[in-house]
Amino acid sequence: MTQEISAQDIKKAEQQILEQQSRVDYDIRDFPIAFIVENFNEGEYFVPEYQREYVWTKEYRVRLIESLLLGLPIPLIFLSDTATGELEIVDGVQRISTLSSFINNELQLNELKKLDSINGFYFKDLPPSQQRKLKSKSLRVIVLRSNTKEDIRKELFNRLNTSSLKASDSEVRKGSYGGKFMDFVIRLSENPKLIEVAPISKKLLQRQENIEFVLRFFAYSNNYQNFKHGVQSFIDDYIEEVENSFDEQIMEDEFNSMLEFATEYFPIGFRKTKNAKTTPRVRFEALSVGINLALRKKKKLVPTDVNTWLESEKFKILTTSDGSNSKTRVANRIEFVRDKLLGEE
Repeated sequence: MTQEISAQDIKKAEQQILEQQSRVDYDIRDFPIAFIVENFNEGEYFVPEYQREYVWTKEYRVRLIESLLLGLPIPLIFLSDTATGELEIVDGVQRISTLSSFINNELQLNELKKLDSINGFYFKDLPPSQQRKLKSKSLRVIVLRSNTKEDIRKELFNRLNTSSLKASDSEVRKGSYGGKFMDFVIRLSENPKLIEVAPISKKLLQRQENIEFVLRFFAYSNNYQNFKHGVQSFIDDYIEEVENSFDEQIMEDEFNSMLEFATEYFPIGFRKTKNAKTTPRVRFEALSVGINLALRKKKKLVPTDVNTWLESEKFKILTTSDGSNSKTRVANRIEFVRDKLLGEE
């Protein structure tokens, strides 16, 4: 039933909006990085209690520095004036502290992808011109006036950090990697047999989990023995390696053969249980890649006793999420399926 909105309701709504708007007052300023870092180091900025549990990993910290060196924009920093003259960091603690640690030669760059020539560098190792450019680069800062109450500052922090939905790895790749290979992967991901064999929840399907499955199938099938650590960097590296040189027909045939084999010999597909609505990634990797590797060795393979090992305690242990980024675990679970299908121990 649709609620009827009266003129009184509209007036009341306008009054509430105006009252809440009046509680937020701010300036927009541009501060050089050197100025921001200096003030942070001298204690002119302080970190409120509600932010102290938020800590970036080193991967995020070095990516921020790489983004700045590449000239990419970064999100706004939010500060707030206080009655004592100090500036409270409402949002941006990790960005500011990362800049401080880098310029103070406490953060070493590593595992950069675009600027791999400066892996191992500290700030002091950068060319002098790049040191000056980084320190003089201005960042856009929103400064809330001192009459902005603490509850508003907390609300702002919570909204900035929880209201947006982080893009999934596949969504990022779809936007970052163009070209024939990603077009090929996207086309295969739309094969309805994939969802029949390895169900994906509606929510995960909206986040491009089907693309993630296809990428993992090819990356592990063709390169699992070179896996080190970090699934996403492993897949990104694989995309870059094959984007201009891959055999579309062979890869598509292998993908389709894997799905047909699973349809014929796995009664409930890759589900953990008959009524499961989604498929864990490690389970998909083990089964899909194990099948593919077995079919490479024996094209007309007819397996026996699939359910025996599929329901075994060992397979359950190998396909739990714990240790999924371990090189040994990756190889063990894939080769376990391959060998069981081939009747090898």
